[in-house]
Parts: sequence; C-alpha cells; structure tokens
Amino acid sequence: MGGGVVGAATTWHLLEAEPSLTVAVIEPDPSHELAASSAASGGIRQLFTRPENVLMSQYTHEIIDRWSTWTAPDGSVEGNDVPDLAWRRQGYLFVAGTSRAEQLRLDYEQHVRLGVDAQWLEPERLRELYEHLHTEDLGAAILSPGDGWLDPHSFLRGMTSRARRLGATMIKGRAVGFETAQRRVTAVRLESGGTVEGESFVNVAGVWGPGLSAQLGLHLPVEPMRRYDHYVETKTDFTGYPFIKDPAGLAVRPESVGLTAALVDFDAPAGFDLSIDPSYFEDVVWPALVERVPATDQLKLVSTWAGLYDQNRLDGNMILDRWSGRLDNYYFATGFSGHGLMHAPAVGRALTELIVTGSFQTLDLTRMGLARIISNSPYRELSIR
Repeated sequence: MGGGVVGAATTWHLLEAEPSLTVAVIEPDPSHELAASSAASGGIRQLFTRPENVLMSQYTHEIIDRWSTWTAPDGSVEGNDVPDLAWRRQGYLFVAGTSRAEQLRLDYEQHVRLGVDAQWLEPERLRELYEHLHTEDLGAAILSPGDGWLDPHSFLRGMTSRARRLGATMIKGRAVGFETAQRRVTAVRLESGGTVEGESFVNVAGVWGPGLSAQLGLHLPVEPMRRYDHYVETKTDFTGYPFIKDPAGLAVRPESVGLTAALVDFDAPAGFDLSIDPSYFEDVVWPALVERVPATDQLKLVSTWAGLYDQNRLDGNMILDRWSGRLDNYYFATGFSGHGLMHAPAVGRALTELIVTGSFQTLDLTRMGLARIISNSPYRELSIR
C-alpha cells in the first residue's frame, strides 16, 4: 500500500531478494502529485545523531553512485532511459551555536567512526570558506562534502522503473480497509469495492498510512504536517555553497540562480491543508534567512510551495516494524518526518528482510520500531533535525 519512493524501494528489494514472489503495489495516484517526495528538497545527508540514520543515508549514496546502471536490474538500460538525478554533491553544512557545540562535537566523532567524510570547522575557518554566512554567534560546524541533493522526481522514477523491470504488478486504487482472520490480514479492501489478497501486507502509504493502521487498531503518533519551501533570487552568487542547516531550523541551499529556503514549523497543526500562508515567509523565514545570510536582506521571492510531512510527534524518527503478536503479517514504515526520500532504499531493504527472513540482517533498526512508541520512550535526534 503506497507506490511512492518507499513503496517502490520495498517492491524492488522484495523482488530482488525473492524473484519468485508476486508483489502488487496499490497506489491511487500514479502521478504522485501529493506524495511527500514530490515536494521534497531532495537532500541526502549523513549528518545525524542516531547511527541508524547515518548508515541508512550511506546506503542511499551507494545507490546514487551506481545510478546509471542500477535502474535496470539486468544492466541493459540505455543511458538515455536513465532518469537524470541532477545530483549535486556540494555538501551539507551543519552550524551550531556555542551552547550546542559540545553535542555537535560528539556527532562529529561518531560520523568519523561510521566512515563519514566529515570536517570539523571552527568559526574562523567557516568565515574563510563561506564569506556570506553570519558566524559571530556560532560555536562550530560540520561539513560533509560528499553529501548533496538530487531531483526527487527522477529518484522516484528510477525506483519505480526498477520495480517494474523486476516484475511488480501495479494496481491503481486506494486502500480503504482490511479483512482479517485470527492473527493475520487476509486482504486489502479498495475504494472501488474490490479486494487484493496476499500473504504479507506492507503499509507505506505516507501521510495516509497511519489512518489505515488505525482501522486495524494500531494507533501511531504520526500526523500530516504542512511545510513550505521558498525559492528566492538575490544579487549575490551562492554557486558552490553547500546545503546549510542552522540552529533556528533554517535550511537553505543554492538552486538555479538563487536559493531554496525553508524553516519548518514543527508546532503546525495536523491536517491535509496545502494552502499557502503568504505572511509566513516574510514573518518567519526571511528574518531567519537574513540572520544567517545577511546578503539576502534584498531578495525577490519567486515561488512558494507546500508539502506534507508524515510527522512522528513522539520523536521525529521513523517507525518501522511488524505488528508481532497482533497481526503477524502486517508491516509498516511511517513517521519519516522529512527523511523518507533519503532513507527509502534502506527502508525497503529492512522491510524486505523482515518479510523474507523474519529479522533485520543488514542494519539493525530495532530502535526504530514499535516498542518505543508503546513505552513512550522517544529516540530523537539530539542536534539539528
């Protein structure tokens, strides 16, 4: 259930692991107009506090590095058929104030242990590298030069192409409920009135996923939450700058001849509202942007668009598990809170391992599971989200 980037990644992992399987993908909108990935910034970073997030991003880097041959399982795809990722390896830069510098140092030490190409930057060095940044209030920064951003649409197209080439069955329809017997789901009910039977059922339906789980009695602290991105143009050239995230939550990176800027309001109420508040940029984002990048005091706001996070209100990290003991063949991944695109390949691999072998094999994601939700024990990022 769900044919977005996580659904596509799960599908091709399943078919690659067990070619004899029949895998059906139920997706109501093949254009994915409202999918989270359609409005994503496309960032791929390894700068996380929790090691699972670091290692999942590293797997995505493996996919990116092999992209030109990877989209076709048999390697036969012609170069012109490969979706252009528009991959920009310009790095990620996390900056922290003096009060957060100690935690950032701990993060940096972990990054090095996990094999991340990371650089520790003191404010003086930061000023030398990025003259347009305001650094007087900063204690330190971490630069991961191998990270960057890509085109989300091409990433999804490549994932879907691989799933189709491996033999996935695509069903245009909306899952609205389930049929169960004893401790198993036996079928998915569609809005059209039909059903899809199966042996295992995977809910990766994005912001609609928690509502489906709730119908089975599984209530998760995940809600759709609106976020904005803004494209602006200035007279200053930011070519070559990395993707910057700062303590205020500002996220800014070069785009075309300007910048893309965002500052997520994590207290925004839940809902499927994609309307745009024209005052949000001027009242919230622009002041933070000028504070960090003073050269943006004069700019032109060209466009604003809205998307939805499937926000995990407990701790901002994904929930990936099987509902053991209740419905043993029901699997789910949700609550990505803005990290779904960059972690989709590893999520698909993890779900496949749970389904095929019954446990995690490549990367232990137990701490991302349901147990912490039940015990109300958050496992959140300790630095910038």
